[in-house]
Amino acid sequence: MNPITWLVNNLMMPFLNFSYENIFPNYGVAIILLTLVVKIVFYPLNNKQFESMKAQKKIQPELKKLQEKYKDQPEKLNKEMLKLWKENNANPFSGCLPVLIQMPFFFAIFYTIRSEAFKVVIAQPGINSGFLPFWLSDLGMPDKTYILPVIIGITMYLSQKMTVTDPKQAKMFMFMPFLMVFICFNLPSGVLLYWAVSQILQIAQQSYMLKKEPETQSLVKEKK
Repeated sequence: MNPITWLVNNLMMPFLNFSYENIFPNYGVAIILLTLVVKIVFYPLNNKQFESMKAQKKIQPELKKLQEKYKDQPEKLNKEMLKLWKENNANPFSGCLPVLIQMPFFFAIFYTIRSEAFKVVIAQPGINSGFLPFWLSDLGMPDKTYILPVIIGITMYLSQKMTVTDPKQAKMFMFMPFLMVFICFNLPSGVLLYWAVSQILQIAQQSYMLKKEPETQSLVKEKK
């Protein structure tokens, strides 16, 4: 059994059914609660990622100096850059790890919403298969109002603006939110709901960390 199938059978479907039967009889609410649980579990990892990104932002001026100084000595430049990253606890690849680890959960919720087991459950008489009847009446169908794709595009843009420190990377990733909006048009709205809530929580965490940083600095100054 592959990891995605295991997550679908042993985590996603059981959690969604438990939430529907014991917390609130709505599968949209169940997906939101599942997103909250996943975010809480991965909070320490995301926090570490954001701390590393802040460290990278802090050392950007020094990195530019090194690139200018050793522009004709690539081996020396790499050595000095590695040294600078190590001294400041900044890992340029730290942003990839949380994304890679959480990707199976995204695919798992996708396959859960598209699975026969979920279709059988929501097809039962009296089952609330949507989120809000006037908006998402069937979580297995795309969001015909395009509200969720637009929310995902906007939140992805905001998240990138807060975390991407390298101007070259910022230009490279600039088109990504527009691409994601296009990709989301045909995805099941249950998957989009999970993704949108996850993105909103991510921005909330990043905003909290940014707000916390100046407060921490002021406390340090007061102690001095």
